Amino acid sequence: MGNYKHLNDHIYYSELYDKLTINDCEYWENQKDIHIENPKTKEEAERQSRIIFTNVAVELSLWLEKGERYLKKEEMIKQWMDRDRAKDEKLENAIEPKGIRCLQCSSPNMNCISRDLMTDSYDKEEVLFMFQCDKCNKRRAYWENGIEWQSKLYLCSKCQSEMDSAHIKKDNGVETTYSCQKCGHKETDSMDFSKKEEVVDPDFEMKRKKYCLSEEEGRKYSSEKINLEQMADLGKKWKEEEDNKELYDAIAKIKKLTVFELQNILSPICEKAGYVKLEFEKPEIQKDVTLGFSLQDSKSGRSEWDSVHDLQKLIRNTLKETNWRLMSDGVNYRLGFLTGKLRGVEGKEKLLNLVEKDFKKRDKLS
Repeated sequence: MGNYKHLNDHIYYSELYDKLTINDCEYWENQKDIHIENPKTKEEAERQSRIIFTNVAVELSLWLEKGERYLKKEEMIKQWMDRDRAKDEKLENAIEPKGIRCLQCSSPNMNCISRDLMTDSYDKEEVLFMFQCDKCNKRRAYWENGIEWQSKLYLCSKCQSEMDSAHIKKDNGVETTYSCQKCGHKETDSMDFSKKEEVVDPDFEMKRKKYCLSEEEGRKYSSEKINLEQMADLGKKWKEEEDNKELYDAIAKIKKLTVFELQNILSPICEKAGYVKLEFEKPEIQKDVTLGFSLQDSKSGRSEWDSVHDLQKLIRNTLKETNWRLMSDGVNYRLGFLTGKLRGVEGKEKLLNLVEKDFKKRDKLS
């Protein structure tokens, strides 16, 4: 006892994983069909075309299966080893129940002869201790929490009554006879404890070489996969741009203005409309650039509403084909002094969002 052997060395898990890989690949290999030599009829020619298509698809599936199995191998082996290591640690650290007395002869000398991981009544894997009496060899089993193990009731298949059981040891196992006291029906069940020899595949190494990628082949697959994914992403990008040509054409036409260029465009246009002394505050640079501004209305007699409305319309029209927008707060007015904030964006994604918002506003108005 104490020699818990769930955890094996890396070689064991590597071979186990490769056997599963071989099974999966052989499944795909068996999907291939045999070519028709020199098809003579139209039907044979059509069937030959279907066979060629199928076999190409199978080869692609095999390529993917072998490659993906290679990429996931070490992670899966690590999971298996971690799982089995945890099982051994659970067994090693389990606390043996004390004070177990024999029910047959009342001897207190019952020794623990084994501890195993078993599934309890809640389908949870827990440690089960087996005790054997030194005097009469009778046994009792206890869970780590001190609760005695109870065998499940075996019901008669004829009348559903509880059946009695009798166990007879055989050379390599146990034979159990179940007897129904109500209707006399009997059933027999045998458990074979002999160690089954693993069937060795004489072609294992040959199949392993065929279906399990080497490190060099695995690196090549990984590189090819990345290239294919990049090509697929590029294709999606082209398709998306083609489907949204108007949107991307609008982005291409956007004038990407710096703060200096922005002021040079706005100042003369605002002055022509009667708004003078345009000044910018220090920019706030976060995700976007926020730029506070101020100017004065030089047009005598213009009402507050007209002053604000005309300036907002002027700024929006001037900036609609640039990367700058008047922020949603609009323009504030106090005694002819007007203030507001502009937001500038850069980068393809943000420009895309900017134009999408403009399109939505346009669609609502149309």
